[in-house]
Amino acid sequence: MQVQERPWQTFLGVMMVLIIIPLAFRMEPARFEPFARVSTWRFLALGLALTLEASAIAILASVPLAMFFALARHSGPPWLRYPVIVAVEGIRALPLLGLMFYLFLRLSALGRQMGIDALTRPDAAVIAALWLYTGAVNGEALRAAILSLPRGQWEAARSLGLTYGQAMRLVILPQAFRRALPPLVAQFATLVKDTSLGAIIGFIELYRRGVILFQGERNPMETLYVVSVIYFLINYALGRVASALERRSGLSRG
Repeated sequence: MQVQERPWQTFLGVMMVLIIIPLAFRMEPARFEPFARVSTWRFLALGLALTLEASAIAILASVPLAMFFALARHSGPPWLRYPVIVAVEGIRALPLLGLMFYLFLRLSALGRQMGIDALTRPDAAVIAALWLYTGAVNGEALRAAILSLPRGQWEAARSLGLTYGQAMRLVILPQAFRRALPPLVAQFATLVKDTSLGAIIGFIELYRRGVILFQGERNPMETLYVVSVIYFLINYALGRVASALERRSGLSRG
């Protein structure tokens, strides 16, 4: 029997963890003083805005890329399917940080040659890396969802006189997206955290601003704790969305 989760129990558990962590690591209350200033939160809010902006752009752009990868691997012609297989497996095998470094170097050089300053900025490489990586991962999730559909769905669509493209667009893809929504949303939550890797190449997002803050205030444990709580709240909200979608998807299939 599945135990039903109550909101107040979840809230109580989260609050206990948030209280226990500072005590366990012996954080000093006086070192939280910078967070009583509006200027501190304004400084972190600018980084949070960049984190959410990069995440949103990468998420939205990765959806059509994931569809392309999934359809090319599922039913594309050989001249397209095999290069896509190599590209997807290669992107998934690479460390995301290494992909960011490579794109930062290549896009910076390209931007200088073409006179496009936007390509020389770290955020361009971060968004491009997250776009490629998320598109590859979600493309596999979507392809698996397509393969999980009963063959009768295809046969019913074709018996109605639908072409392959019409069957895919009107029958198969809507069902596949419903099945793939929970892992897609979970990957989006991971993407938000992965923006912090951009700090290595100079992307001044939330984590990097936290580092800059504690270097000035000399309170690394306390600052990183607050930044971690912000990340937790964002990803907890996305996790709840994923859980709700999973339950709804299960009901719709049932």
